[in-house]
Order: sequence, then structure tokens, then C-alpha cells
Amino acid sequence: LRHGGRFNKLLSLLFNNNYINKYSKSIPLILNVFNIIFIIIIITVISLLLFVVIGFIDSSLTYNNVKVFFTIFLSVFSFVVIRFIIGFFLGVLFEKEKEQQYFTFLKISYLSNFCILILPLLIFNFYIDTNYFSKFLIIIAILLLLFYYFLQIKDNQKFIFDRLFYFILYLCALEIAPFIIIYRVVI
Repeated sequence: LRHGGRFNKLLSLLFNNNYINKYSKSIPLILNVFNIIFIIIIITVISLLLFVVIGFIDSSLTYNNVKVFFTIFLSVFSFVVIRFIIGFFLGVLFEKEKEQQYFTFLKISYLSNFCILILPLLIFNFYIDTNYFSKFLIIIAILLLLFYYFLQIKDNQKFIFDRLFYFILYLCALEIAPFIIIYRVVI
């Protein structure tokens, strides 16, 4: 396997920063084969997770409904592409391309690790299909995402706390609001 060592370091990202330290200096940072494959996996896993959340809220919407899944998938895909393009243009506009690429790389890395951990639970959820396991899956996913945000803040606290207002604005405008909009569009 060409990327076996990189994949193994990605698996350990939850416990140490070896992956970030080693691969944050690679060129190209974001648009390489490894990250593109994981972006596709991220979009699929997030779509499946949102499908489970919507099914948990109202099971009549998702019961044997592939159309709802594809609507969610296209929404998440559009969100990721638009978000990447906006981030790129903002990086160019403010002459912070390297910082923007680094933070995008961090996000892709942590979401890739998240997807590796949550995918087996998602698969198990589709076989069991109970509200209890769905609730467990949703809670685990939220806790993992919050932990990843904590890790990102901890690792970049000097940069973030120097610009706290902009960080809070970023969280509200580019992290939380799009998911609420996607939820409202699907429901």
C-alpha cells in the first residue's frame, strides 16, 4: 500500500499529533490523492450520519427513502465544495493562503479520523436499526466532533485567542449555520 504509513498515522491522530506534524509540510497540502479520497469518504459518512439523525427525528422521512439520502449527500457535497472555494478566495483576498490551507488540512485530517472511527458504528446502526443505538451513535458523534474542536483549539490557541472575536464569528457563520440550513432544507 502506497499510503499505508500515512493511514496508520492518521488512525493515531486522536492520541497524538505525529500525522499533523509530518504531513502539514507536504506539497500539495490539500489536493493530493490521499486527501481527495478522504474528502469523498467524509462527505459520504457525514451524509449517512445526517440521514441517521433525520431518521431518528422522524423515521417516516428516511424509511427506505434513497431520495432523502441523495438530497443530503448533494447538500453536504455542495457545502464542502462551496466552503473550500470560499476559504480559498478568502485566503487569497487576505493574503493568508498558507494559514487557510493549514486550517483546511487540519479540518480534513480530523474529519478523516472521525470518519474512520464512526463508520463502523454507522454500518452497525443500519443493521440494528433501533432508536437506542441511533441515539448512542448521535451522542458519540457529537462528543467526538466536540473533542476534535477542542484539540484544534488547544493546538492553535495562541493564534485563536489573539483573534477571539473572529474565531467566534467563524464558528457561528461557517461551522454551525450551514448544518442548520442543510437540516432546514432537507426537512
